[in-house]
Amino acid sequence: MQLSHFPKRFLWLDFFSKQNEAEVTVMSVLRSNQLFSRLTRKELALVSKLVHMRNYEAGEAVFTQDEKGLGMYIIAKGAIDIRMRAHDSPGEEVTVATLEPGSFFGELALTDQGSKRSASAYARGKTVLVGFFKPDLMEIMERKPETGVKILLQLCKVLGKRLSETSDALTQLSRELYQRESKKAA
Repeated sequence: MQLSHFPKRFLWLDFFSKQNEAEVTVMSVLRSNQLFSRLTRKELALVSKLVHMRNYEAGEAVFTQDEKGLGMYIIAKGAIDIRMRAHDSPGEEVTVATLEPGSFFGELALTDQGSKRSASAYARGKTVLVGFFKPDLMEIMERKPETGVKILLQLCKVLGKRLSETSDALTQLSRELYQRESKKAA
């Protein structure tokens, strides 16, 4: 199945964060991210002490499809290719999105204990990511519940928007497939 008709950054686009390629700090990455945009400076400082910054080399896997999800990532510098295994040829992966600084991915792992990754993520070149993992969120919920609620409400907004985008894309794909089948039958 061809995925070429999907927008380039479909499902993973974070409209609310664009990073300058200049010096990037953990605080600036968090401040510009939709999930943390409603936090006060003090709350951001708490979160910044819990997150993890990691460097990736070109082609290095951040995670692979079907592995257990542990958390989400925000791109501080570089780019990430999101790839899925093609169902019709299991050894082949199809790039479904390329994410740039400010984008985030893997956030579903924050909500679902046993979730498996629905796609793989690979560094496109030298890339710096900020990781925010479920234990980090749980610690915030325990220490500062009001901060945790702010993060969770933003997460719900993101998941709702992405679910809506997915539903729209599936509806469009269903129409296209139905039209194709109708033409074949005629």
